[in-house]
Amino acid sequence: MKTMTEMLPNGNLLVSVPINLRNRGNGKEIFLPGGVSENDSRMAFLMAVARGRRWQQLIDEGNVSDIRELARLIGRDNSYVSRIMRLTTLAPQVIESVINGELPPTLNAARARKTISWHWNEQVKEFLGT
Repeated sequence: MKTMTEMLPNGNLLVSVPINLRNRGNGKEIFLPGGVSENDSRMAFLMAVARGRRWQQLIDEGNVSDIRELARLIGRDNSYVSRIMRLTTLAPQVIESVINGELPPTLNAARARKTISWHWNEQVKEFLGT
């Protein structure tokens, strides 16, 4: 099976990508064409970063007034929303490294939600060891 694209009547593009799901002890693992496996921790981390950036955007654009209102709207508590939004302060070099598939063993979504230095150089040293 190969990747297929289709233009929908509404102008959107539908992309179909074949994947295989395999059961593991703690969940399922996604295998993309060519046998490449997506790392669960890496994907969870990237999803948390994306979620934090989206939530920050909602506040910046005035769609919600603050974290409390956002938390209420999405059905989460304030501290959870704050921890996820803290990921928006990660150094671009750290994010780029994860996007490129190089998730350091010291970095995961749970670790990154804890206190993070505001200084990008310190983040790079802590998470990438450089």
